[in-house]
Amino acid sequence: MRLLRRLQTTDKRIYDRVTGMGIPLLDPYTPKFVQATDNMAPWFVISATLAVSGGPRLRRTALRAIIAAGTANGVSAVVKQLTRRVRPDNSAVPAARAPYKHYGSSSFPSGHTAAAVAFAGGIMADAPRPLSALAALLASGVAFSRVHSGVHYPGDVLGGIAIGTGAAMLARKMLPARPELVFGAHAVADGVADVDSEGSGTTVVVNPRSATGAVPGLSSADVTSRVARALPKARIIPMSADDDVSAVLDEAARTSDVLAIAGGDGTVNAAAKAALDHGRPLLVLPTGTLNNFARTLGLTSVDIALRAFSDGRLARVDVGEVDGRIFLNTASFGSYPRMVERRDAWAGRIGKWPAFALALWQDLWEVDPTPALVDGRPTLVWWAFVGNGRYRTHARVPALRERLDDGCLDVRVLSAREPFPRLRALADVLLGEITQRDGYVERLTTGLTLSIPSEPRLLAVDGEVLEGSENVRFTKRPAALRVFVPAMGSGA
Repeated sequence: MRLLRRLQTTDKRIYDRVTGMGIPLLDPYTPKFVQATDNMAPWFVISATLAVSGGPRLRRTALRAIIAAGTANGVSAVVKQLTRRVRPDNSAVPAARAPYKHYGSSSFPSGHTAAAVAFAGGIMADAPRPLSALAALLASGVAFSRVHSGVHYPGDVLGGIAIGTGAAMLARKMLPARPELVFGAHAVADGVADVDSEGSGTTVVVNPRSATGAVPGLSSADVTSRVARALPKARIIPMSADDDVSAVLDEAARTSDVLAIAGGDGTVNAAAKAALDHGRPLLVLPTGTLNNFARTLGLTSVDIALRAFSDGRLARVDVGEVDGRIFLNTASFGSYPRMVERRDAWAGRIGKWPAFALALWQDLWEVDPTPALVDGRPTLVWWAFVGNGRYRTHARVPALRERLDDGCLDVRVLSAREPFPRLRALADVLLGEITQRDGYVERLTTGLTLSIPSEPRLLAVDGEVLEGSENVRFTKRPAALRVFVPAMGSGA
């Protein structure tokens, strides 16, 4: 109690000193600044602006920041109800900078400060430095103004800072920074390509079905016209529903110096095989639904990809291989290939993402584990991923790679265990980070053998489902594929 009284005395002394400071340049604006931060108004405005005007990186930043601010605001409201600290008497504070003379809510903690600090922490995870500096300045201004205007004691503000910092850390764990969206994942630098800036010798194959997986996308004409303007001498081949994708890409690679592909991950996979077979560099134009490989390269839009081509910067990246098929992102077995089949069957009617959610729900309750031998060990596999390179996140579904040149396969297996295999699998998925995860294994390797005794032996390779052999081996082809990358992306 003695320590608490000393802290309260110190808190009051600092409060009196800060509120007694007259700052002529700021005093007329302090009340407006305090009121402007009510109801998280500026944070919603900034997040909406970033989401509308920014690319994938800033949209992710905006979502993380507003989640952090909302979490901090909610936690502060709960703590206020538990503490019920009386607000300071600000009757002595000049009216010019004291917006609230009778403020009845609890003083501890400062919810405005908590939200501002959380928002700034979410922004600073991966935003450009000027934007991060602005967010930090705004948060500092909120913290200072809450005391200077007589609304809070300094201890209230410190409590808000602590809550805001915790909320920002939680949001950053939920939505970690993706440096590859800015610089691209690390790869082996391969010099500068001698390419014609107008596209002579380049063949661009456009797959209009990539965005939906079912019907031609509405944006294919826009992509074609954009490429034609940037590369007027390039040969552009728009594919139709009747075309054999592999045959078109093989011919395009054989008859050109550079192969460019506009499509999603499945189409890019086929293009990468053609580029490897004919020794051509590959330019990826992201026009699919997910574009995981393109984003990992740092090619987050068609314009950025075209700029990378004009810069001519090349890098070499690893390629995974299984049963004669290459993969750039992941190959999987177990229940996941069946889920992909269900998703694709329903996507044309209800859309790709609703179809994915519905297929996942059905998979959880209806699919049985697959008996398999993984590196010679009998395993009942719910699902398994084999990633081309180490994935940074340690969730059940791998995401976020920082390197495409590490020579590793990232293996993740969720196995069935008796009794109650479905419930135990669900516990492994939901609680794996805080349990021993007996049914879930992650490891890095350079090769993996798989034997699936009974049919169907389904594999999903970069999202495309195929029938595999009874015995297959997953391997790596280090630094095998040459790709165009942003100017700061190769070997950075």
